[in-house]
Amino acid sequence: MKKPFLFSFIGFLLNMAIYAQDIPPLNSNYLIENGISPKVLDAAANVLLQEGSFIQNLQISIKTSESEKNFKTQIIYDPSYKDGKDLRFVVEQGQFSKSDLKSLKKAIEKSHKLSRLSRSNLYDESSLKQVRLSGNETVFGFKYSKNDIEPELKDIKNYDGKIFIIDGILKRIELKGLKKLAGGKENFNRVVYYEKAKEQKGYLVSGIEETYTLKDQSYKFIYETAEYKSPNGDQITWLGKPTSSSFFNNEKAKDTINVTLGWALPIFGKPATKLGYGLPRPVGINVILHSQDDDLDFEGISVGFGDGDLADLSSLFDLQNSNIVQTTTTYFVRPDVWIFPFLNVAGIFGRADNTVAGDFILDEEFRQGILDLAPFLGLNPSDIPQALPLNIDVSANIIGGSVTLGGGIGDVFFSGTYQYIRASVEEANTTTNANAYVLMAGYRFPNNLNIFAGSMGQYYDSDVAGFFELDSGDILRYNVNFTPTTWNAIMGMNKGFGKHWDLMVQLGIGGREQLTAQLGYRF
Repeated sequence: MKKPFLFSFIGFLLNMAIYAQDIPPLNSNYLIENGISPKVLDAAANVLLQEGSFIQNLQISIKTSESEKNFKTQIIYDPSYKDGKDLRFVVEQGQFSKSDLKSLKKAIEKSHKLSRLSRSNLYDESSLKQVRLSGNETVFGFKYSKNDIEPELKDIKNYDGKIFIIDGILKRIELKGLKKLAGGKENFNRVVYYEKAKEQKGYLVSGIEETYTLKDQSYKFIYETAEYKSPNGDQITWLGKPTSSSFFNNEKAKDTINVTLGWALPIFGKPATKLGYGLPRPVGINVILHSQDDDLDFEGISVGFGDGDLADLSSLFDLQNSNIVQTTTTYFVRPDVWIFPFLNVAGIFGRADNTVAGDFILDEEFRQGILDLAPFLGLNPSDIPQALPLNIDVSANIIGGSVTLGGGIGDVFFSGTYQYIRASVEEANTTTNANAYVLMAGYRFPNNLNIFAGSMGQYYDSDVAGFFELDSGDILRYNVNFTPTTWNAIMGMNKGFGKHWDLMVQLGIGGREQLTAQLGYRF
């Protein structure tokens, strides 16, 4: 009895020594040291992240306390089919009821739905640890990144993963849900099996077993890879390849059903990414604060009461030398969508606070005439001002839209934007229309920082008519004509935080001073 105990104790000490010597690789990591690409961890998160095309046989079991349903289907995925935005599945006619078939389609769409913009290396490298070394088996633990994960893959943030390597070969990855997942899934477990390809290096997913509970039902999915092709279309074989016998009963007719994956927008997005273009997420919502000071050159002023004719007061003022500044602060929300990789359309909804302030300088001849008449009118000449002060605060509800055309060459990008805004000024009982054009070019830096410069032109109604209701009940009608600053220079920066958030700051100089800050979220 003592001898076996002694050997066991020695083995225990050897294991402890091995653990004690477990020092992370220098300038490397455990995956690299074992010849494993992080892509295999991506494929464990979602099988569509494999590089090739494949066919998987899928058996589904759904159990309740009173019954059990079993189904079988075949999933076909080809990145070249509809630019990788769709997959297909095959079923025997008559096996599924209409409701079951609809549920299956929805389940496959949910489990495989994936934004094609998903980055590689989804795992958190700092979480990669050796957790066990026993004989010829090595086990590493890892977790997926908490940041910059596509919404369709958000569940993987709650996975605890283990990598099993036997005799230096990757055999499987086990994923366990640490808490309730999207849709109410509980007790989630997934085992992903790998095989080495015979003709070339690397691994492919040979099978998956997945189980979870949902309400009072337990689900089990068993996937088996029946066929795999490399990205160039070459047939791949592997050691554990299943036999060629048909998965279905050959005598029964089959139906092939299409499932759309991820966003349908932007149109031609997949070909653009294949050409090397980095595309933003297709849909965004932006909150924007915009402030500007604009020098206004008035050309005419007319006023009148009630339904009477307007009297032209332009000759009473030296409009050319009068200094009037319009200060506008705008708060608005801008939802947008990329229809094509080069075409973005957006809506604009918000509110603007305007202050028009300055001095209308009296025409010198008109002022001199008043001075000459002052003694007869009982006025003190010193009380006759050289200018009439103006200070008006008005608010406006704004609605509009914009269209942007954009492109790039390497890290250099350029864009042109047309923007239309209709502003309803409540206090002045009038509506104005504005058209803006923005032309700019910039440079993308590796850390998601973009610097840009360009110019902006603003053209809006320069002939504004409306009315004010006076305290006396009378109506004061007006018509003013002015020329705003049209073009000015702009410059700014945009900083992305992952693929979801971005912050933009833009300055405008030259006749019209501007400051714009924008916080956006893309999904």
